[in-house]
Amino acid sequence: MGVVELNLLKEFMKNRKNTKIVNNIIILEEKGDLITKDIKIRLEKAFLPNIRGNLSKAVELLDETLDNIKHASLLLELANKLYFEERINEILNITEEMYYYLKQIIDIFVEGGDINNPIREIKKREKDIDIIYFNKIYKNIINIEVKTFWEGKIISDFIGNIVKISDLIEDIADELQIIYLNV
Repeated sequence: MGVVELNLLKEFMKNRKNTKIVNNIIILEEKGDLITKDIKIRLEKAFLPNIRGNLSKAVELLDETLDNIKHASLLLELANKLYFEERINEILNITEEMYYYLKQIIDIFVEGGDINNPIREIKKREKDIDIIYFNKIYKNIINIEVKTFWEGKIISDFIGNIVKISDLIEDIADELQIIYLNV
């Protein structure tokens, strides 16, 4: 969950007239909601006293990444213009890498191993995204001339949703690290 939706968002950024892409993102996000609900119900029935809360939180955070991708695509659909396209793509590419490291952590839970390297890589990439956001977008966003308050809000919210995805992935990794240390 997440990589497919993220790639659909990147595709929509290239072809904003194809609103079927947004519909596909919405459908996948709704499926993610159902999967999240199912997992949480199963977790409540499972005997996992020390890790149930962290697992539940990790699942909720993963679902939030999908929500942010959906919201970003809906905002992009409303936007008159895509600002900072190169930087947004850079952030999305790094975020995709973070999803793969997150999958590595989950694989380590199943197969065994050390999660320190994928955790470190996720944190490094989150820091890289923060640097891009603050140095290349945030400092320059004030130079954008918008016609209405709502146009500015849409731009700001779109960028905020994009950046939030990596924050959530880092939070998921933190929850999984806590679980790893407790089992």
